[in-house]
Amino acid sequence: MLRRWPVTAAVMTVLASTTGCTTERAAAAPETAGPDTFVGVVRAQLPDIAAGRTDDQIQAIADTACAGLTAGKTGDAIVDTTRELGTDHATARELIKLAIDRTCLDQAPRVDEF
Repeated sequence: MLRRWPVTAAVMTVLASTTGCTTERAAAAPETAGPDTFVGVVRAQLPDIAAGRTDDQIQAIADTACAGLTAGKTGDAIVDTTRELGTDHATARELIKLAIDRTCLDQAPRVDEF
């Protein structure tokens, strides 16, 4: 069962500053593990990545990729950071594309880098 903690304005501000997610979008996010969320898709389509990780740890993959994209890091740098999870190059790229599609939609113009 997914435990939901209250999201305060301070938490939303931190999320926005570290992930590029607007506070309005963070407040509107109904859950982190639904079937259409980053976590849900990773659990369904990339079970090897999801194995042994909590929902928060999986979401952190997307949050880290989104933070790198927002900060203007190169595609290669973001892939290298994602590969630190023990993934191969292709899986890292897939995770980043998925993060763009599910978590940091405002970075869609960069999806072709991956």
